[in-house]
Amino acid sequence: MFYSLTGKINRIDDNMIAVNVNDVAYEVTCSLNSIDDLRGGGAKTVYTYLYVREDTCMLFGFSSLEEKRMFMNLISVNGIGPKMAISILSGMSPKMLAGSIVNGNISMLTRVKGLGKKTAELIVLKLKEKMEEAVKLTSNPMDGFMTVVEEVVDFTREMSDAVSVLVELGIKKEEATKLVKARATSGDKTEDIIRKCL
Repeated sequence: MFYSLTGKINRIDDNMIAVNVNDVAYEVTCSLNSIDDLRGGGAKTVYTYLYVREDTCMLFGFSSLEEKRMFMNLISVNGIGPKMAISILSGMSPKMLAGSIVNGNISMLTRVKGLGKKTAELIVLKLKEKMEEAVKLTSNPMDGFMTVVEEVVDFTREMSDAVSVLVELGIKKEEATKLVKARATSGDKTEDIIRKCL
């Protein structure tokens, strides 16, 4: 029903933003990563998903189509509702999440608050084949998400863990990911990678 909203962000409160479109403010729930992307002045475009149930009507928003596609994949898994999907996407970028799924990195997934081992294993079971299949279809230039998945297939569990530690040390996720990619070599353990990056 709503594909996207374009307007000024009037308010940011935890996982909620208010998007003003022609003097109508829409309350939208977003991941922390999307909120970071949407900060700043000027009009912003928020890609949206309307969640409707008998007792609930919520609008979820994303700063990129890649994140929206990953959200849609997550909520297709039994036991993953939209709020949990937003929590997962607040904990890691679509690229890092795709890499964790492809590599079966359960420990990376369970770093998300409220996401247990069984649910993480179910995410990998249900989505791994879809993530791997997306890599084979990168000839479609319209689907940026496929390119995102292709970039992380060689991202090992040790590399993912190293990124998490670097983020905990105060390094931004994108910078941590670049450092790990640049300095990790085959066979490195997590501690080896962290030492090289620091």
